[in-house]
Amino acid sequence: MTINKIGVALATIASAFILNTASAQTVSDKQLKKNSEPIRNSLSYVNQLEPLKFEFDKDKYKQLNLPSGTQYGFSADDVKLILPELVKQDNKWYSAGKNNQRTVTTGTIDYEKLIPILVGAIKEQQAEINELRSHIQQLKSK
Repeated sequence: MTINKIGVALATIASAFILNTASAQTVSDKQLKKNSEPIRNSLSYVNQLEPLKFEFDKDKYKQLNLPSGTQYGFSADDVKLILPELVKQDNKWYSAGKNNQRTVTTGTIDYEKLIPILVGAIKEQQAEINELRSHIQQLKSK
């Protein structure tokens, strides 16, 4: 293939790529969402959560290939009582002998969905801190 033919081929591919991307529709994040409203009382949710430091029982559940060492998180059973939308059921398959597969269903926490609640709690605390600072300033000026 000559250099001229390679140039024409690359130009054709580039123009096809530009035409395909130019026809892409842009939709804002807000357009994708409906029934949007601020999360209220985030701090009350966070106050109910009990952070845990734990290790998985790898001896009893070695077939599940659970992580080793110290872990940090929450009990999915406890989170489900407070914020059920954050807990989903996860099926873990394991071998129970030759040609024998079994499954264990466990609750898992979607930690990414917890982030907006944590941010809301921080904002609520900051508003309270600002209010207390203002009140202290008023007391000092008297």
